[in-house]
Amino acid sequence: MEPLLFLTGNSGKLEEARHFFGPLGYQVEQFVIDGEVPEVIEPQADNLRNVTQSKINQAAAYLSSCNRKGSVLVEDAGLFIDELNGFPGVNSALILEQIGLSGILNLMKGFNNRGAEFRACAAIWDGNQVIFGEGVCRGEITEEVRGDSGFGFDPIFSPEEEGTERTFAQMSRAEKGEFSHRRNALNSLKNQLE
Repeated sequence: MEPLLFLTGNSGKLEEARHFFGPLGYQVEQFVIDGEVPEVIEPQADNLRNVTQSKINQAAAYLSSCNRKGSVLVEDAGLFIDELNGFPGVNSALILEQIGLSGILNLMKGFNNRGAEFRACAAIWDGNQVIFGEGVCRGEITEEVRGDSGFGFDPIFSPEEEGTERTFAQMSRAEKGEFSHRRNALNSLKNQLE
């Protein structure tokens, strides 16, 4: 099996990638050097594809410097809220750290349109070319925090495809995976590799 080194510290993302790429002949492993996930500097960018391109460039440089063989996988995602002109967008992780879920809910007070979407961009570099996959999950921002599963903005995001008002944080990993922006991005990559 061909190694596919996933530059992530998230074990849930790693398992999801194994599920997608194992049947295509890839052995998905976490990209580590000396037992640590290499540090990646996220650029100031206005879209996920630019962030993902920067991450894949840095991952390729790490791979070259440690003389390892294999392809590299990276992924980036964000929450884009309609009424907030796409905020927090590519800065989702930083904004979550700074103002938390309650900060987003406070910003949304008084808005009737609570539409939002999670977007993901994933990329594989095979040593010769970069392949991108993108995915979206539409939904809305709830009026309160609900659920204790998942991570990030999951407790305040209810996907519209689900048909109920449950948040991602009220779903199992498998249920969330049915609608996930990340799943859509990985599916796009998978379809290009088949």
